[in-house]
Amino acid sequence: MKKTWLLIVFMLVLVSAACSNSGTSGTSSSEGEESTGTVDKSKEIKIGYIPWDEDVAVTYLWKYLLEEKGYKVNATLADVAPVFTGVAQGSIDLFLDVWMPSTHSTYMEDYGKDLEVLGTWYDEADNGLAVPDYMDIQSIEEVKDLAGDLDSKIVGIEPGAGLMRLSREAMPEYGLEDWTLVESSTPAMLAELEKAVADQKPIVVTLWRPHWAFEAYNLRYLEDPQNMMNPNGIEELQSISRKGFADDYPEVAEWISNFKISLSDLATLESAIKDASDEMDGVEKWVSEHQDVADGWVE
Repeated sequence: MKKTWLLIVFMLVLVSAACSNSGTSGTSSSEGEESTGTVDKSKEIKIGYIPWDEDVAVTYLWKYLLEEKGYKVNATLADVAPVFTGVAQGSIDLFLDVWMPSTHSTYMEDYGKDLEVLGTWYDEADNGLAVPDYMDIQSIEEVKDLAGDLDSKIVGIEPGAGLMRLSREAMPEYGLEDWTLVESSTPAMLAELEKAVADQKPIVVTLWRPHWAFEAYNLRYLEDPQNMMNPNGIEELQSISRKGFADDYPEVAEWISNFKISLSDLATLESAIKDASDEMDGVEKWVSEHQDVADGWVE
């Protein structure tokens, strides 16, 4: 009986030691992953973005910078309405391209109470109807005279974009109520624009600044005497987050709150991405050439 009892105790000690070693081994593995840069799932950050070139640029810029700091970042492309909804509901952590006080004002009115504004990173943006410089017209007032040449169409972008709402509101004010504002996408609009410029044909498109297309295609805004495209003046580009993001990621929230970028840096970043095989390659090339600027954003 005594030998049996001693045998049971011995077996329990072996089991306990095995469990202890197993736990220690798991801890060591986790520490080993951390030391090699593997990011814990809890550090994953979701950024929603729209297909506007400046938003693509800053989204992938921050994806690159944050991943360099050990965070895992998912960048998800969507229309602007689902992005705002996602941030307000907490399924998206960040959106870095809110245009205020006009373009995205209706979305901020609907969702503003359910999200946080982290900061403004550019404050000289605007909207307009743009034409190639070889066209003779100077004002939106003159567009109605080109109904035959333009087939009574203005080439637009995503139907839910704030720029499209402003364009719809502007058209009746300039006698264009019978015209069609073509709903497409930003890439489709740019493709139409490129083709028209190559053939030196007339075209009117919805556009915004900052955007690389102005220099690439020698474009200009049509004058807007009734101030319909920027009813509240120059636009600011803001970053927003879900509620509680700054508590969960105080370091990231502070970096993005302090983030500013110059027009020249933004233009070269957009161009680097446009000319690269993919967004991350473009950002990596740009950062390598602007390392001091990038380091300043994540001090």
